[in-house]
Amino acid sequence: MIKKIFLSLLVSSVTMLFSFPSTQIPRAHGAGEDEIIIVYTNSLNGYLDYCRCRENPRGGLVKRATEIKKIRMEAGEIFLFETGDFFSYEPDPLLAGYIVKAYRHIGYDAMVFGDQEFTIGRDEFMKHLGSLPFVADNIRLGSGPAAVPRYKIIEKGRFRIGIIGTVAPEAFKYYPEKIIRDIRVLDQAAEINRDAEELKRKGVDLIVLLSHSGFDRDRELLRNIKGIHVIIGGHSQTLIKEPVVENNSVIVQAGADGSRIGILRIKAADGIIKSIKNSFRHPTEYTPADDEYIRGLIKEYLAKSKKDIENIRLD
Repeated sequence: MIKKIFLSLLVSSVTMLFSFPSTQIPRAHGAGEDEIIIVYTNSLNGYLDYCRCRENPRGGLVKRATEIKKIRMEAGEIFLFETGDFFSYEPDPLLAGYIVKAYRHIGYDAMVFGDQEFTIGRDEFMKHLGSLPFVADNIRLGSGPAAVPRYKIIEKGRFRIGIIGTVAPEAFKYYPEKIIRDIRVLDQAAEINRDAEELKRKGVDLIVLLSHSGFDRDRELLRNIKGIHVIIGGHSQTLIKEPVVENNSVIVQAGADGSRIGILRIKAADGIIKSIKNSFRHPTEYTPADDEYIRGLIKEYLAKSKKDIENIRLD
């Protein structure tokens, strides 16, 4: 069972100590040193392709996929997470389907959906629920039980990480009744605490919260939840360059428009987590190379959307 974490800041906001039972920190890299690498993304906003945007160049999923392959080759075992708003602001069911295919191709370990995923309609989005590894403990779609798992446990190498998903009620604040009428949002803190306790009993090494709540709301949540070690945020599109440390937890988020890929490195030695380092990769229209499969999806999407427009004109 995981032990209570004791966190103390050292020189900077990214260097900290956590105490774990020595038996729960594997020595995967030899010489008493270990590293958990968490790669995270948020707020794609529907950018399947890259954008030649002077102020905020972004690579889209076609470049992200290649960069994540590169990270996997460099780092070996990684945990890959997404915190929502990957669909576009405007409803585009055709584009949504291709984005889901691209995410499946990249191979995420766990995801929480955001409010923008419902712009295509609740029923349309629910068709995709089984296609991606969603977790969400406080969302109910209709009167039935939870449509996706509350949490999941992922084991890679000798690490066991528990992942919980949560969405803030405020995320749906500006949506019309026709979209949100069948979406029930339960109390975030109560559901998170319930799952954190259960994950502790199951003996995970680390508990990660995928939170589609916004940065300010994540900080508020930390006053009412326990046992969460890392919060990967979304919704507010906040670029947190150095992890924010509060109440024995770390908050990170990767900014707007899916431009950046966050990499959180948690280093341990002799059973003690010694430091946390956060960095970003920023694919652009120029680098890295396109992912061939996703470039094919883009061509297919453009052809189909053009055909749809032509059919509308004929009607």
